[in-house]
Amino acid sequence: MQKTINCAEFRKMVLVGAKMLENNRAKVDALNVFPVPDGDTGTNMSLTIQSAVKELQGCASNNFMDVCDCVSKGALRGARGNSGVILSQIFRGICSVLRESSKPDIDTKTFAKAMEAGTKVAYNAVAIPKEGTILTVVRMMSEYAVKNAGKFKDYIAFLNAVIEEGDRALAKTPELLPVLKKAGVVDSGGVGLMTIIRGFLAALTGEEVVSEIQTEATSQNNAGDEFGDNSDI
Repeated sequence: MQKTINCAEFRKMVLVGAKMLENNRAKVDALNVFPVPDGDTGTNMSLTIQSAVKELQGCASNNFMDVCDCVSKGALRGARGNSGVILSQIFRGICSVLRESSKPDIDTKTFAKAMEAGTKVAYNAVAIPKEGTILTVVRMMSEYAVKNAGKFKDYIAFLNAVIEEGDRALAKTPELLPVLKKAGVVDSGGVGLMTIIRGFLAALTGEEVVSEIQTEATSQNNAGDEFGDNSDI
């Protein structure tokens, strides 16, 4: 049972999350059918997190303050497109909490607070936040995490539960944004985020980084490979 994560593990979570998204970048791009099929959501999000990875590679330190500063600065510097900018703000908020930890290990409650901060920063960065987008997915995950973190003694079980909530949120996006429902799709920015979070989990479990996105939203919406990205947020 793993009760906490240390800085080395958080660094690995970011690296594996980035790899998971890069492995699925082309598929996320292909899912980008709304509002125009410009196919860049996966690329923009991947470029954003890869910039954080590049910054991390030059960081010899292994304490939360230094590592989080590298992740936050790198993501902000490399942010591309609306989805990338929002992703960078999510990481900025998460890192703002983790970097202030006075302990060498982060428990589930602290990580839940970090997710909550990531949500607030992301929402504040958007002039007119719209539900039914990546914002909805991160908000519902963070709300669940804050409410339930104390119930989990095992970090892996905690992340699994958070991912399940994220999948539920993704499945709801067409109900929250009528244009998505009309097209019969879910938000691909949310798909990209869930791919990264699945990478976080894989970093802790040691599972293979896959090139096939799997979400509950796929079957719930019967969307198959037809996902959408609301770039107008």
